[in-house]
Amino acid sequence: MAVPVINIVVEEGTDFQRTYSLKKSDGSPLDLSIYEFDAKMRKWTDSAGSISFGTTYNADPSAGQLTISLTNAQTGIITAGRYNYDIIIDNQNNNKKTKVISGQVKVNSTVS
Repeated sequence: MAVPVINIVVEEGTDFQRTYSLKKSDGSPLDLSIYEFDAKMRKWTDSAGSISFGTTYNADPSAGQLTISLTNAQTGIITAGRYNYDIIIDNQNNNKKTKVISGQVKVNSTVS
C-alpha cells in the first residue's frame, strides 16, 4: 500500500498542530490503542539530526485520530526552509512498524 504524502506548513515561533485520520484498508478507523508513534522531521532524509513532533490520539483511540504537534519553543529554533517528515506507527502486539504518512514541511520565517 502506498504511503500518503501530505505536505504541511509550519510558522517559526508559533505552536503547530495537525490531526490525521488513520484508516484500515477497508476504510474504517484504525484503533490506535495498541500503537506507539514516532513522528520526526529532518532537513535531508539522511541527515543526523531530527526534530520530534509530539504525538497524541484523541480521547477515543478507536476513532483513528492522530495529532502531531510542535511547541513555539521548538519552532522558534528551526531554520526556515524545507524539511522531510514521516509518521511511523509501531504495533505493540506484533512489533510491526508501518509508515502511515510522509511529506515535506515548509517552515516559514516569522518577523517578530
